[in-house]
Amino acid sequence: MKTILKLSLMLFALALVLPVEAARAEGVKQPVFVMVPHNKKYSAWSLFVVADKDDPSKLLSFGLEKLLGKNSEDLAPNGFENVVAAQQDPKTPRENLGSLEASQFGSGQIKIEKDDALHTSLSPAGSDAYRLLVSMRIAADQRFDIGGKAQGKRDVFIKYDKATKTWSANATTLKDSDGKSVVEGAGKPISGIVFPVKGTGIYRVVGVVEGEPVVLLDR
Repeated sequence: MKTILKLSLMLFALALVLPVEAARAEGVKQPVFVMVPHNKKYSAWSLFVVADKDDPSKLLSFGLEKLLGKNSEDLAPNGFENVVAAQQDPKTPRENLGSLEASQFGSGQIKIEKDDALHTSLSPAGSDAYRLLVSMRIAADQRFDIGGKAQGKRDVFIKYDKATKTWSANATTLKDSDGKSVVEGAGKPISGIVFPVKGTGIYRVVGVVEGEPVVLLDR
């Protein structure tokens, strides 16, 4: 009888602990960057981080998902802003495309294998900051990069704000399509990029920095 009672108490205690641990493992999801096609019926790509509930300055994972049917053409006017609003709304239909655990930061990548469309990752960059890599295919033999080999032209960090206890993207180096420096030094918030997709590729990419458009690619 004592053995049965002891077992029952152990199972009861385990039932109390497991939901808490599971919730803690899930963390708090925070969208940090969005890549928005300016085409009807297309879907934007959203980058997000998951922070520890008990210590929001600690990241648990980094992920990529598709915001189903959300693009700046269908949501016009103010299409990009409306996609960002949809990105922030947990009710928006979405499809998970991959994730990296914190232990994989600096070594792993999330990839969309079809047509080698996209590679993305985070790398540690000092206290409360990670360097963002985005490599998007724009033509058969060309890619648009943020970070990596394009670091001298486009360098973006995912940084933690102690005041708000949230993570967001901050561009520290950004040059426009003419090579003119638009951002340098302390950096500025960047919410994402928007681009029209033509039959043979992507010819124009616009970054949205502090709510203002900056043409990053025009070929």
